[in-house]
Amino acid sequence: MISAPGAHLGNATRPGEVELRLQGGSADATTGRDLRTLVDHVVDRARSRFAVAVVADTTGWSDGARRVLADAGFRGGDVRGAALRVLDLSLAEDGTPTRVLDAPALASLNGAHARFAERRGEVARYLPDVSVWTGVPQPATASDWADVRTLLGPGAGIGVSAATVLPDGWHPIDGASGVQLTGEAVQGAPDAEAVDLTADDVPEMTALVERTKPGPFLPRTIELGRYLGIRRDGRLVAMAGERLHPPGWTEISAVCTDEAYRGQGLGRRLVLAVAHGIRERGETPLMHAAAGNPGAIGLYRHLGFQLRDRGALRFVQVP
Repeated sequence: MISAPGAHLGNATRPGEVELRLQGGSADATTGRDLRTLVDHVVDRARSRFAVAVVADTTGWSDGARRVLADAGFRGGDVRGAALRVLDLSLAEDGTPTRVLDAPALASLNGAHARFAERRGEVARYLPDVSVWTGVPQPATASDWADVRTLLGPGAGIGVSAATVLPDGWHPIDGASGVQLTGEAVQGAPDAEAVDLTADDVPEMTALVERTKPGPFLPRTIELGRYLGIRRDGRLVAMAGERLHPPGWTEISAVCTDEAYRGQGLGRRLVLAVAHGIRERGETPLMHAAAGNPGAIGLYRHLGFQLRDRGALRFVQVP
């Protein structure tokens, strides 16, 4: 009753949206109660996979069938066509449009980054040479946790929200936690010295990451978005780029500066330059940082990023 990630109602749906469709019949051939059951089922599934919206094409539906959607919270008048009815799932509990940030990896892999996904059931992970992030539906079922174990293997680490209820035998990794910061107030600024990095630069980028330890940077991480760097005497000495891409947001990641060039504001400039590009696309920048790295957190807050309480992360080891 629910379409697979990336399926489309013609050309109507957008990345991160889920299609509501009837199979084997029309809305008018379904009783009001059965139709509402179908709608609720699709909406619940979409919420668990952190879709940004559910979209229904009501062409040919009766007014009674359309009222079922209206009662479930769907709204008409979408700019994509009068026949579309859309239920916005992006709102968090505090009313802000940040719900997809509760599971940014899953929202990315079911949207803009679907081509990088490896899946088992409702669980999705990035291909192993692209990123270490894994997305798990919430609330996760016993079957979901079994799929995580199959995808990652015993002993692997996975980041989950602080509110995630772990099954028996699963335990947090001591001292491993993170924070999430959102940049609604960050406009960014271009930087004349920053240059676009390409796949040819990956060996030098990897070497810089190994020296500075900002977090994982894998052979194909560069494919997730735009990466900028600053060179001195031809040598890459600082970089930052784009990683997770939940609908409406882009994460700034791999912010690092060679030790010999620290204190010159290069990281700050690159964060703002990457944020500027994100803003030019009409999206909002997002960041993650290790909870034990107050220096990075302080820098990002100084630039205008705000800590998001619901974005707190903890890391768990697969038993």
